Amino acid sequence: MSSDFYKKLGNKIFRLRKQSKISREKFSEITGINAYYLGEIERGEKHASLDILFKISQEFNLKIHELLNIEN
Repeated sequence: MSSDFYKKLGNKIFRLRKQSKISREKFSEITGINAYYLGEIERGEKHASLDILFKISQEFNLKIHELLNIEN
């Protein structure tokens, strides 16, 4: 996958988190994902594992394919 995909995915995760009005630190605490690592994912700098993406999608009450759909 291209780095463009990961930037768009990270931006989507960032927007979802902001819409939910949850700080990065609180989201990190809820999901068990390191806050610094979460920031890197949101900026598209790191490629999250399927496990991490599943945790994120669960927190937003999305199916993983809905989270990965970055065309919306």
